[in-house]
Amino acid sequence: MSPLAAKEMAEKAVEIAQSEAMNASGIELYGDSIYTGITTYDPEPEMRSLWDAMKQFGIPDWKKDDLWEDAKRSRTLDPDLASMRSISLNSKMKMQWKRNYDQLVERAYAQQKMEKLKQAFFKVNPDISEY
Repeated sequence: MSPLAAKEMAEKAVEIAQSEAMNASGIELYGDSIYTGITTYDPEPEMRSLWDAMKQFGIPDWKKDDLWEDAKRSRTLDPDLASMRSISLNSKMKMQWKRNYDQLVERAYAQQKMEKLKQAFFKVNPDISEY
């Protein structure tokens, strides 16, 4: 076996192993969202999703940290914050990041609700494909 082919096979093996480990842990490899592992169109599955549990128990620290890092990726200010002249740029950025964080959490909960509606639709209409 040539060294180039061996290197390519090793890289593919590592990629497959990482993908399988991420799938087993229930976290997407290339995304900021959490994959619950529930793929059936059952509006009332036996297991509840992580976001449903977070509604009841609160968001764990590790996910808060993850969402906060996502919120801080934005380097732009909303116009209403940018127009505030008596507030420092640092304070405006912190306000924007907090706003972004709140929007991420709100969007995740809304996405969970939409997913349940979608699952109910496909359960009632099994002859329709999502794609």
